[in-house]
Amino acid sequence: MKKLDGLAHLLANPVLPKASSHWSGADVMIASALQADHLRSSLYSRDREVLTEHALEVSYFFEVLRDHFYKEALIHHCSKIEFFGRLAAAANVCLLEQADATAHLICAAILREACAVAKQTDEGEVDSQLDQPPFGLRTGYSNINETIEFFRGNGIQIHGTV
Repeated sequence: MKKLDGLAHLLANPVLPKASSHWSGADVMIASALQADHLRSSLYSRDREVLTEHALEVSYFFEVLRDHFYKEALIHHCSKIEFFGRLAAAANVCLLEQADATAHLICAAILREACAVAKQTDEGEVDSQLDQPPFGLRTGYSNINETIEFFRGNGIQIHGTV
């Protein structure tokens, strides 16, 4: 969880790091604009697309979480679909709640969901490889206010929130 704590502290900074390109993988696509059907892979359903002007910041969080969860053997080539699907779902629920959500709020929603996965795995609620259905239907992210309070309870004030 140390890596997740370090990532959480980034949420307090005025500027979030950015990936060099938009994330695309594990049946999830992050983009800053809707992709034309002829440019989209048939693998990506609309609910697995995260469309935000903050796509590079979101992509950075996806990359760091990917590296951490693979290193800790919490995901593998099959379970990555469920894991990244949950992260995308958390981002999309945040954007549905607040269409103009900041990069900090969207990334906080993603990280909140990743923390829930890590906790569920630690507590043995699911096996360490995320194989137990209906894993993809469960979420740690509930809403923006809960997420702000979750991080505040861990000593982190998300930049731009009161």
